[in-house]
Amino acid sequence: MIRFENDYAEGAHERILKRIVETNEEQTPGYGTDEHCEQARAYIREACGAENADVHFLVGGTQTNTAVIASILRPHQGAVAAITGHIAVHETGAIEAAGHKVLTLPSDDGKIQAKQVRKLYEAHWNDVTHEHMVQPGLVYISHPTENGTTYSKSELEELSKVSHFAK
Repeated sequence: MIRFENDYAEGAHERILKRIVETNEEQTPGYGTDEHCEQARAYIREACGAENADVHFLVGGTQTNTAVIASILRPHQGAVAAITGHIAVHETGAIEAAGHKVLTLPSDDGKIQAKQVRKLYEAHWNDVTHEHMVQPGLVYISHPTENGTTYSKSELEELSKVSHFAK
């Protein structure tokens, strides 16, 4: 059985392990300043078609989620996620520590539905006191979810559509 829970539940692919063994004795300065990171930057720039793009590496998912969410949201906005979403339960409060609330939606399978997001969004704007409430600013999904479920293409398209809806 294949389980899609999270990246901590699996080992590394054999080609990754082989490459680790091949480079194990190399001494590098680390912190993203080595030749391997520079090669990765080149691959990313090429894939993005952006030769002059700045590419910086973070040390883990929590730091990445925090940096991206904090850069997207305004101070009065929050991130919408399933109650089981990674940023709601496994980020040790990192999103909140950056000043943004995680607005959770109920979920039995780890997924949120577009209709839930729209309902939350509309409830916010239809509340006469919305100026004093955290505004939904982005939708966060775990894919696959913390429960191992995956979104279908149509579910992702619906979430994308409702996420671009603006009052």
